[in-house]
Amino acid sequence: MLHSSVQAAASAAVEPPWKKMKPNPSPPSFLSLPDVIILNCLARVSKSYYPILSLVSKSFRSLILSIELNHARFHHKTQESLFSICLQLPDRPLPSWFTLWIQPDQIEKKKATLVQVPSSYASLEPLFLRRVGSDIYALRQRYPPSQVMLVRHNENVLWSNAPSMTVARVNPVACVLHGKIYVFGGCKANESAESWGEVLDIKARTWEPLPDPGDELRFSSVIRKIEITQGKLYVRSNEEKDSVYDPKTRKWKATPKAREGDSRCMVGNIYYACRAKSCMWYDKECNEWKQVKGLSSFNKNYRSGLIETVNYCGKLLIMWDKLAQPRLRRNCQEKTICCALVALEKRQNGQVWGKVEWSNGVLTVPSSYVFLRSSVIRT
Repeated sequence: MLHSSVQAAASAAVEPPWKKMKPNPSPPSFLSLPDVIILNCLARVSKSYYPILSLVSKSFRSLILSIELNHARFHHKTQESLFSICLQLPDRPLPSWFTLWIQPDQIEKKKATLVQVPSSYASLEPLFLRRVGSDIYALRQRYPPSQVMLVRHNENVLWSNAPSMTVARVNPVACVLHGKIYVFGGCKANESAESWGEVLDIKARTWEPLPDPGDELRFSSVIRKIEITQGKLYVRSNEEKDSVYDPKTRKWKATPKAREGDSRCMVGNIYYACRAKSCMWYDKECNEWKQVKGLSSFNKNYRSGLIETVNYCGKLLIMWDKLAQPRLRRNCQEKTICCALVALEKRQNGQVWGKVEWSNGVLTVPSSYVFLRSSVIRT
């Protein structure tokens, strides 16, 4: 019995080799790094990858949506231009913002789509920005209405409050003329007749109401854009009438609306105009519009519902809509918003050539939708 007890003790003292082996520690995870390091890494990645990266985990998505990531992109000078549009959809009481997402790794044929804001690609509604000297002024585009105007130096990421507007606004527009900021709309027309428009004297830091345009020219809907021509401010609306304000005489009057299906913008130092079946550029030396070469195949597609043409990263971004099911026509309940990106080149012979980098449908919407405004900002 003593012998068996000794054997049992000896076998207990000597453990098998497999019991002595310790399990290998799991390799360190990228998410185990401090947030500041992860943010600095994400800031160097194109925003086009963010929708995919946000699927990694909840904490990863939280970092992608954080304001700290925007600050890191500003610090590392890796900001990118985002094209956004504001739509009024029939099933929603408030306007909705969408941002163009050009999907990554589409080498042979790039594909783009409009994603609703907020999303992992664009976490906030775009600010309405205007630059005065080295300062950037911003107006919020989301509800509820606010009197707040923000300002920051172009080399500083942090915003501070500029002098507050006299009227709370949402989705207003603004322009800069002779060192002053003019703000229009974004408030109910019947409640703010005396302050439907106002102007900020930047040096004096004071707001002054503009004269009342009158019931016919004052409206509550979102203003599409402001154009400055020969010192006058042209208010392009989504209503039946447009208006023009002359700061010298302080008077308003009606002005003809821009021709349907005719959208213009400047890329480089050249004006471009896109119509239903053509794309033109303006030759200042000859004082005439000329055809952009190389787009014959693209122009075969009739763009009957042309919406907007903008300068996007030094290229021409053209957006239009069409019936989602053309065969139905009268009974079609949906439209497809399409986009095309055209690279431009002015050659030695003086001709301008264009090359379509991609073109596809980006969003399907109810046919009764209303396009309100577009915006291009860096973030």
